[in-house]
Amino acid sequence: MISLTRVSVEYGDKVKPLDDVSHTFLAGTTAVTGPSGSGKSTLLRLIAGVQSPKAGTVAIDGEPVGRASWFSAGDPRVSVIYQDHRLVPFLTVAQNLSLAVESRGAKSSADQAEAALARVGLPSSTSHRFPGSMSSGEQQRVAVARALAVGSPVLVADEPTGALDAENTARITDVLLELGQSGDLTVIVATHDMSVAERMDQRIGLGAGRLLVAA
Repeated sequence: MISLTRVSVEYGDKVKPLDDVSHTFLAGTTAVTGPSGSGKSTLLRLIAGVQSPKAGTVAIDGEPVGRASWFSAGDPRVSVIYQDHRLVPFLTVAQNLSLAVESRGAKSSADQAEAALARVGLPSSTSHRFPGSMSSGEQQRVAVARALAVGSPVLVADEPTGALDAENTARITDVLLELGQSGDLTVIVATHDMSVAERMDQRIGLGAGRLLVAA
């Protein structure tokens, strides 16, 4: 359970993408929609602990979100999936997954990598490939597998299908839905694509600093 309590964020010129917002995200899948600049990415950064609010608190299961520092990339309970994959091009898929796990202070294994890849529908042979030899859709599935390999109970995805065609958009959405419906993960997807948003368990609109839960 992710709780925002009276959270506000302010940028220059008194722009407030979030203004005294309180909301609780439960396990399952939630889409956050809104126009560009509405604060979708800001919301995900707050949950991941890579940005601090000006006011209010963000907590996971009652514990405040850990902040980024010289020793941490944010809260270890949260993994972030980006639109541009952010895979290291000169590392194999297995090495990309291992790097993510070990950066969290845990030990990685080949079995762990294969299990994460299988969960997103990729064969074990994918482990030996380099990102440049893969399609954009395959790379995005590897990015999801990387988040799973870390073992975080919360996945936040920032426009994960924004650079994909319709077929791969549906495929990645299927993966995210399956993960959220497994019962032990909270998946939050920031998206402008209503074909993605409408398939999620819950849809939230963001604009003018407020969150509005869709009926």
